[in-house]
Amino acid sequence: MPDGLRLAISVLTRIPCRSERTDRDAVGSAMVWAPLVGAMVGGLGSIAYTLTRLPLAPYVSRLLPAAIAVAAVAVVTGALHLDGLADSADALGVRGDREAVRAAMKAPGIGAFGAVALVFVVLIDVAAIGVAGDYRLAVTALVTGCVAGRLAVTWSCRSSVAAATGTGLGAWVAGTVPLRRAMLATAVAIAVTAGWAALWRRDDPGPVIALACGALVAGVTTGELVRRLVARRIGGLTGDVLGAVVEAGAMAAYVVVALGARAIS
Repeated sequence: MPDGLRLAISVLTRIPCRSERTDRDAVGSAMVWAPLVGAMVGGLGSIAYTLTRLPLAPYVSRLLPAAIAVAAVAVVTGALHLDGLADSADALGVRGDREAVRAAMKAPGIGAFGAVALVFVVLIDVAAIGVAGDYRLAVTALVTGCVAGRLAVTWSCRSSVAAATGTGLGAWVAGTVPLRRAMLATAVAIAVTAGWAALWRRDDPGPVIALACGALVAGVTTGELVRRLVARRIGGLTGDVLGAVVEAGAMAAYVVVALGARAIS
């Protein structure tokens, strides 16, 4: 297994996977591999969804399998991204100078803004995957969303992005991905997403591929908007910002698949 992929797995999940290299070249490679790690995480979430769905009658709501799938994704990632989302929301809600905002992000507890953000994002994730499941697109939503959130991370680490401080995850990964490598990661993410979507709709794959690719674009765009919003508030990229990027990007992709599911069914 390439060192970059090993490092990406160790940074983005709680799966034990050690890398021999941790220099900036290896970190940049890891961030390029991030969408593939997202596909792995989405695949594990899809397994949890399918195993929960099998014993249930066809007419039963898909909310329970969707909730189990979202929980599985959180377990695999150690809820790291949810923690980053909460800290970023707290930072946006704090009034004061940049130092006060950063202090709010580093606080061990979760404030009101962070708690509200967690509740709404998790609810939207579960509801969107449940709706997608009604049209046999839950697995497509899960994989597309997880890939989109991690591809947004790849773009968040491109060369033009600066870190907020000189220490921490943000300083480690910011500016490590050249534009051409980010574009390569995007091409691979599109291929993986389209291939996965087609696998589940072999009879007429065109519409579901288009929907999945649209969701991928929406996820990356949303992640970039969130990165810009929070980074402007705190002065650059941090690990918490990356967590918010992942969660926002995945949520946007889930929602797009859910909203477009009926149109292609």
